[in-house]
Amino acid sequence: MELTFLRHAQTSLNGKGYIATKLDYSLTLEGIEECKKNQFLMDIFEDAYCSPYKRTYETSKLIYPFKEPIKNNLITQRDLGVLNEKFKMEFSKEYLSLITNYKINPTGAESLEDIIKRVTMFFELLLNNYDEKSKILIVTHNGIMRVIKKYFLDYEYDYETNNLGKFVMKLERKK
Repeated sequence: MELTFLRHAQTSLNGKGYIATKLDYSLTLEGIEECKKNQFLMDIFEDAYCSPYKRTYETSKLIYPFKEPIKNNLITQRDLGVLNEKFKMEFSKEYLSLITNYKINPTGAESLEDIIKRVTMFFELLLNNYDEKSKILIVTHNGIMRVIKKYFLDYEYDYETNNLGKFVMKLERKK
């Protein structure tokens, strides 16, 4: 099965310096226009999935208007507990690096194991509901994409995915 992962388009929170947020912002006009300019062609995807946030739902609807996106909590961004809605400038780069690389977990934050578990559950859902020829669009968040790249695709380094940045992954059931 072929999975196309896409990071949501620009919101008014992008570039504001938030570490993470549970705030539910819509796309900016620039984000909307970017989606319209980069729409996928009809009949490429069997289904589209997104996290329950407005930004992923709106991106999915605009980038692939041919399918109603299926909202799924398993692909939402990492909950950073006490750091949600905090600004990066409040903390040292070293501290933030330890969090990003899962060396420490702030109070109430999801662990790497928690995220891997829920992403694995999402992959199992797909494997149980689609065949090996299916193509699925998944609109999610940068943090989830980083975890998938590093821990499911064995990328050697961790890097940010820009808005509307994407990658394609093959998902197969182990025999």
